[in-house]
Amino acid sequence: MKKPILTFDNHHHEAHAPTIEQLHGRTVPYFESPSRIDAIRAALQADGLIDLQPTQAEISVDELARTHTRAMIAHMRYLSEKAPELIRQDFASYGLEHLLMGDEYYYEQIFPTRVMRGYSINENRRGFHIFDNTSPVGPGTWPAITHSASVAYAGAHALLDGERRAYALCRPPGHHAGRDFAGGYCFFNNAAIAANALRQRGKIAVLDIDYHHGNGTQAIFWDDPGVLFISIHADPGQEYPYYCGWPDETGGVAAEGLNINYPLPFGTDEALYTQTLARALDDISAYNPAALVVSLGFDTLHDDPMAQFELTISSYARLGGMIDALGLPTLYVQEGGYHVDSLGAMAVSFFGGMD
Repeated sequence: MKKPILTFDNHHHEAHAPTIEQLHGRTVPYFESPSRIDAIRAALQADGLIDLQPTQAEISVDELARTHTRAMIAHMRYLSEKAPELIRQDFASYGLEHLLMGDEYYYEQIFPTRVMRGYSINENRRGFHIFDNTSPVGPGTWPAITHSASVAYAGAHALLDGERRAYALCRPPGHHAGRDFAGGYCFFNNAAIAANALRQRGKIAVLDIDYHHGNGTQAIFWDDPGVLFISIHADPGQEYPYYCGWPDETGGVAAEGLNINYPLPFGTDEALYTQTLARALDDISAYNPAALVVSLGFDTLHDDPMAQFELTISSYARLGGMIDALGLPTLYVQEGGYHVDSLGAMAVSFFGGMD
């Protein structure tokens, strides 16, 4: 790289720190932990690859509403502010108030089939805006998710101000969040918020290289003729989010052909992955966007506890170099990656692979 990449982050993500989640009847550590960001930041700083710019301003509700419904935004804030009260009510209904420790997170108990199958329900009904149980809400969730969105927004504006590359070190991640739903550790869709901020420049491409399909981003831009969305991910017939991510999902009536999915099988190695990435980059070049947003997942590593791909640390240098070679103004938005001990090395490999 010719100069350190301008990188945005802030400390507010630490306020959202669930400790456990449920996996098929077992209590396991919550994989989406604050230590993920700490590991990436520390490694990149040690190698001099980033110019760190902590963000201070919180994104406005009006700006969030360019991507998410106001009802969904209000619901996320309500749940965060009322989480302790809602938890007490639930425990009290079972006569279990004595078990409360004060560090609990609120988990929705009703999930909206409308989000997954297109059915219609009353959006004021409790549970409408969260589609699974991997996105618990606590008092610190609202500042964490709004400031995570602020990081992506700041990165987009860095591109608008003339930066060739920028990195939004977002947490919580965002690509599973749709216009009116949260899930999959995601609350607000940081990459989509950045893409919408960049729209004043012209057509935008969003490339999702997280292990899991970016179902939220796909939903947001499904009918948008000004955004090309491409996702390279694990086969949704085998892997989360299960209900979408197949090749025949090509966009809505207004944006036919602008949604491209490249599902890959378990065991995908560097050779197959880079072949697929080359196809995706050709798609982007043909679209000729004014800027590129990359949903950057580090969960395609062979050691990742939530994935079944076989990429190695050195694979990421090749991925970073291939994407950078497009020469587009590019914002990298952090998504997944859960093998904390390897995250720093992956980030150094990825950004170090750029010219």
